[in-house]
Amino acid sequence: MPRLILFILTVLLAMGIISVAVASEVNTIFELELVPLSEIVNNPTAYDSTMAYRKISVIGNISEIDKHLVTINQDNYELKVDNTNDQLLVGFNVGDSIKLTGQFLYDPMGTSMFYPKYTMHYPIVQMGEVNISAIVSNASEFNGKYVTVAGNITEIKSTMGGYIVDLSSLDSDQRIRVYYYGSTDLKPGEIVSVTGLFNGGGLHSEQMGIKRPPLSISTFIPGFTGLWTLFILGLLVIYMKHE
Repeated sequence: MPRLILFILTVLLAMGIISVAVASEVNTIFELELVPLSEIVNNPTAYDSTMAYRKISVIGNISEIDKHLVTINQDNYELKVDNTNDQLLVGFNVGDSIKLTGQFLYDPMGTSMFYPKYTMHYPIVQMGEVNISAIVSNASEFNGKYVTVAGNITEIKSTMGGYIVDLSSLDSDQRIRVYYYGSTDLKPGEIVSVTGLFNGGGLHSEQMGIKRPPLSISTFIPGFTGLWTLFILGLLVIYMKHE
């Protein structure tokens, strides 16, 4: 019997490792080509998105912020960043280290400009599990940071390359807009857990799935399903036949 218990524990541990590996996979929508500012300044045509769409990421420290323009610098090189959509940079201040993902447009006769789609604090700030109502009431505190929220899907619409999800809080009438890039079978009425970057008033999800009930075996072993149950029962049968 001790050997049987040891065998079961070994299988469960292996399942846990595999499951964690699967659960850790994320939709890395923000991890694009990272280009030093020196490369853009010295060779702007190579990164110009005027004629051919090209999305890149840059890192720098904010040296100036005004109503329409932000300047970031890195190693004495600077880049102008469009601030027309000022929601992207709410809560950011001069001196902050920032990572931006978007397009660079080269203008040889004027001011070349970087147009961000996402902005985040850098290094990445993980806020952990947060109530939707807390984010809605204090968006600037969470802007540009990673959060995990739980909520009820009130509406889900398919778009090119992903979904737009309206997620309502479990403890209030507050809602948040979630952008999910990938495929999913989730439906309105389902309670989900979402992890991603909150930026510009919306949550850009890297992970989204059904929220597991507390104290289920899935809580302790991420990814555990009925298929895993059948698998381990099959292993036990094989083990007993060889005893």
